[in-house]
Amino acid sequence: MIATLLLLGQLDGLRSRTPILTYHDFVARRDARSLWFDCTQQEFRSQLNYFSRHQARFLSLQQLETALKLGRDLPRRAIALTFADNYEGFWRYAYPILKAHRIPCAMFVHTGYVGDRHGRPKMTWDQLRQLDREGLVTVASQTVSHPADLRDLSDDQLDREFVESKSKLEKELGHEVPYLAYPNGKYDSRVAKHARAAGYRLAFTEVTQPLERSPDRWRINRYVHTKWQSAARHW
Repeated sequence: MIATLLLLGQLDGLRSRTPILTYHDFVARRDARSLWFDCTQQEFRSQLNYFSRHQARFLSLQQLETALKLGRDLPRRAIALTFADNYEGFWRYAYPILKAHRIPCAMFVHTGYVGDRHGRPKMTWDQLRQLDREGLVTVASQTVSHPADLRDLSDDQLDREFVESKSKLEKELGHEVPYLAYPNGKYDSRVAKHARAAGYRLAFTEVTQPLERSPDRWRINRYVHTKWQSAARHW
């Protein structure tokens, strides 16, 4: 039964309860310019220490995909970390910590803004290639232009956002890029259908539920990092 459901992309039948977190920008410390989605190094270390004390199993997106395809429950206290928007703050403040502890994660990139220095700087292609080469970070797509709400786009616009971002990443990195995150977590069944048609094998929302309660592999739940304590309670 589980195998049949998984062929359709559905996750019903899995008994594990796996939280996926999504972070955004990282800052050295909070000040008047800080936004709700900022995370400081101290906060990040504290959260990772909590997970480690509770014997968390940090998984990559590749490990998630393999388990879902095979219909296997994920390990007890499994968790996956993802990062949005390609902020340089990740490179400066979060990645050194992840690298020191060998924690896998994913970075979702809107390709039209790679290297942009306006406002909050974005990582460059050289930095993304280095992350990809070192193997700890799965570099993935978050569309070309990060539309505020994908549901407002036409079919042609959706295809451009999904296909062109995927193609650009694959050209720059030299390998397949099969994972996508919907900007701001906003999507509907039409958006998910276009993501699947574009060749993505997993696509992520910001619905606050464990992975296993997702409707299918193109509508995977994630917690915004400010809800990390709620996410951990599902263990």
